[in-house]
Amino acid sequence: MSEALIVIDMQNGLEDVYQRKQLINNINKRIDQYRSKRKPLVFLQHIDENMPVFSREWSLFDDLHNQATDRYFNKYRPDSFYQTGLESFLKLNKISSIELCGAQTEYCVDTTIRAAFYLGFQISVLKDGFSTFDNEILTAKQINQYHLYIWQGTFAKIVEI
Repeated sequence: MSEALIVIDMQNGLEDVYQRKQLINNINKRIDQYRSKRKPLVFLQHIDENMPVFSREWSLFDDLHNQATDRYFNKYRPDSFYQTGLESFLKLNKISSIELCGAQTEYCVDTTIRAAFYLGFQISVLKDGFSTFDNEILTAKQINQYHLYIWQGTFAKIVEI
């Protein structure tokens, strides 16, 4: 069973994400591990009015360990599979197991996890490899903890570096 790392929306438009430095450090460690084993690396980039394509906001964080040889998909919805070609890419490459990380926890990461689950993929989530922002109801830390609790054992396996 082949496996890929999928990095969601680690873009400049989300630069104030909770614990950004630690998040990028954790994701970079995982990217480096996948790269050393020659496993596929996939980056999703969200496009909307705040992150127009080719803008600074749309661009991936400069300190992310992505390379030109990695696979990239643009998306217009929280679901990384919706009209992106991601599912076709994974199936064509016989990838049935995916590990997800990135931003925003309660939007794109959660939606992608649930979509992947219903599409039949085996899913892992990098613990401390996803984040979000405080909102009017919960802190980013609470949102992250809550989603980790929901995903564990139901939708995904939680993995550590």
